[in-house]
Amino acid sequence: MRTYHRDVPWLRYALAAIETWCHGFAEVVVITPRTGSAAVRRAVGGDVRLEICPDYRDDYLGQQVSKLYADEFTAAGLICHVDSDVIFTRPVSPADLLDGGRPWIVRRAVSQLGRHRPWVAPTEEFLGRPVAYDFMQQPPFTYPRRLYAQVRALSLERHGMPLDRYVAGRPPRGFSEFNVLGAHAFATHRTAFAWYDAHTAQVPQLCRWYWSRGGIDPGVRQELEGIVGNPAGDTFPVR
Repeated sequence: MRTYHRDVPWLRYALAAIETWCHGFAEVVVITPRTGSAAVRRAVGGDVRLEICPDYRDDYLGQQVSKLYADEFTAAGLICHVDSDVIFTRPVSPADLLDGGRPWIVRRAVSQLGRHRPWVAPTEEFLGRPVAYDFMQQPPFTYPRRLYAQVRALSLERHGMPLDRYVAGRPPRGFSEFNVLGAHAFATHRTAFAWYDAHTAQVPQLCRWYWSRGGIDPGVRQELEGIVGNPAGDTFPVR
């Protein structure tokens, strides 16, 4: 989970949901920039490993860099990504992230999206191929560790620079990490994944995806507390 200090109220709920609903995982890793890390540290507990990453001029791009280097923060063979505003709502084990032993990914055809899809051109520019699907339809997002190094190698091969420098140098909203990972997986490792179409009934519903910038108003707070209780204060979790 990549977060930052302004998302601490969401982080408390997200971690409480993991504590409540998630079982059988090797570890929980939270990554945050150095600035504001003290507030994040107060929000995590002893069972959560906190890692500090560099500060970025544009942390929307910076948080994508952290995710694209996720294999350097854990030795896990499969890495499951959630954000601070992604809240698990039911019992989840690693088996729920797999279909026939393969990570599942929910996709939607680009042709089915609205006209506002600013991530398509940057994704195609980075990969050097057309992109037919949006792979950010439903969290959590789970990828095998080998995929991250392959995408970083592609950055060196196609663009002549490390991936962190490429992403950090993009214009605002000029990259889409999970669409790059998903499109690369679809193009090069298609049979290693289970692909779900977003409009089908088979899509697993493991968590609820909020919008952290919208804040936690009384209605959202009541909903969150109905899922995980009230993790208020500086201890984790309080329910």
